[in-house]
Amino acid sequence: MELGQAHALTVTLTAAEHDQVKRAAAAVGQGPDDFVRTAVLAAAADPFIAALERAAETIAARDQHERIQHDFAR
Repeated sequence: MELGQAHALTVTLTAAEHDQVKRAAAAVGQGPDDFVRTAVLAAAADPFIAALERAAETIAARDQHERIQHDFAR
């Protein structure tokens, strides 16, 4: 997705969840919006998620390669 086409992210929180975010944000000296922004960006840049994406691509490519070999053998 291009940045120029990005839409605002919205998340619906229950009252209890909102209070939890406010308490966590206060604990690290941030406002709730900055705290959530920081958390979302950190999660998006998580190397574990990137590794999972690469693994999924590898498995999909291997499956496609094996299917091609199998079809050729018929």
